[in-house]
Amino acid sequence: MSAHYKKFKVKAATGIILWAMIQLKWFGWTSNWGVIYLRPEQIDNERLIAHEQVHAMQIQRDGYVWQPIKYAYYCFKYGYENNPYEVEARNG
Repeated sequence: MSAHYKKFKVKAATGIILWAMIQLKWFGWTSNWGVIYLRPEQIDNERLIAHEQVHAMQIQRDGYVWQPIKYAYYCFKYGYENNPYEVEARNG
C-alpha cells in the first residue's frame, strides 16, 4: 500500500455489523468511514487485514461514493471472485 494512503483502524465487529457479516459470510469488511471490521476470531489474521487495507486504499483512490458503486457493479458484471477490486486485494 502506498505511503500516501491512510491505513484504516481495525476493530472486532459487534452488534448489527457482526450480525450482517455472519449473514453475508464475510470475515472482514472495510467501511467508508475509516474502519475495517473483522469477525472477532479473525482479529489477528494479518493476511485478512492486509487484504482489507487494500480495499481501504481503493476507497481512498476511487472515492468514498464511487468505489462502493463500482464494487457492486463489478460484482454483478464479473461475480465476486473476478471482481477487479477483489482480484487487486488478493494480489495485494
